[in-house]
Amino acid sequence: MDLVTETDFLSRLIGTNIKVTTVHGCFQGELCHIHADRAILLIRVKDLSTGKPLPGAKLFFGQAILNVETVEEPSDHLGQERDEPVDESSGNMLSQPGVKHEEIDATTLQRMKESINSSGADQDINYIVIDQFQPTFGPAIRHLQNQKVLGLAAVALNVSRHGKLCWLQIATKSYIYLFDILLLGPRVFKNGLQMVFEDKGILKVVHDGRWLGNFLSHQYNVELKNVFDTQVADVYLFSMETGGFLPSCTSTVKECLTRYLKLSPSQVSFLIYKETLVKDNPSIWCDRPLPTAALKLLSLEVVHLLPLRSAMLDAMLADYTLLVDGYLNTCSQGSPDMLPSSERLSLMLSREGVSIGLTEKTQDPENPKKDPRGRALRQLKPS
Repeated sequence: MDLVTETDFLSRLIGTNIKVTTVHGCFQGELCHIHADRAILLIRVKDLSTGKPLPGAKLFFGQAILNVETVEEPSDHLGQERDEPVDESSGNMLSQPGVKHEEIDATTLQRMKESINSSGADQDINYIVIDQFQPTFGPAIRHLQNQKVLGLAAVALNVSRHGKLCWLQIATKSYIYLFDILLLGPRVFKNGLQMVFEDKGILKVVHDGRWLGNFLSHQYNVELKNVFDTQVADVYLFSMETGGFLPSCTSTVKECLTRYLKLSPSQVSFLIYKETLVKDNPSIWCDRPLPTAALKLLSLEVVHLLPLRSAMLDAMLADYTLLVDGYLNTCSQGSPDMLPSSERLSLMLSREGVSIGLTEKTQDPENPKKDPRGRALRQLKPS
């Protein structure tokens, strides 16, 4: 059986109970995921040599698999606990003391769907899950490299320098890419994401990117460059509006969306629900396969970042816009005789420009400063 045929055959068995014979022993569990390179992921795994259930999920690499066969024993008889997620890069369990992995039950799923529906964006979400390197990873990276601005978010187990990154959400104007880091492993950065994150020609929009930048730097040796942080932008705008004062605390992404995009409480309720969901079940993002509702929840978290940046930039340029309005109004409301010829208008700073204080500092007449275009700058006084 060739690779393509074998992969297609195993894909039909997802959710069924199988027995895997490897160079290290025999294992039995429920087939959860299969990679194009024949690596397979099992949950509720039992080591047949000892008869003991193994905690968490177990990844078996293709080169170590000797045989795969189906068994009739229901997977419910296998290990009942799924305490820890799997590290795809090593095949080992990720020990997280005090964290217990639970399946997403029907009630949680229903609440998740209601939260998404209340946001009003359910029908507009166009997301693509990237959980294997073929065939979608390459085209996704090429699409990202052609962008000027990207929205970026992430979820992890134990949000700290020593945690485990589970999903990376990247938004463009057309698509939302959900990279399954738990399954793809560190190769996801070496195969393209590192170039995107370190490209100074691509602006990355994040909200409070401190933990993500710290995470990427220490675990994957990846540096985030050319970043627009909406939390920092909010502090800057507050300082502008208050004449240099700083806020007593930083704003959450929910507060920023409400303040700058004028989203209603129901439209941002998914963020509150996500916080509650993670608090009740910290390892929820390690569940595989992740339900569609959870994937949409991840997409909603990043879909608003690009318009949020645009709204914040507009607010930052508010003073400049007022200057332009004054510049135009002074001219339009003045006498027709005051308007110079079109030739002079393009070569000289008008009286209107002087009146709004575009040139304030007095220059030394013996040593006038030069602007980037090589012309001497001088102080103009209204007549």
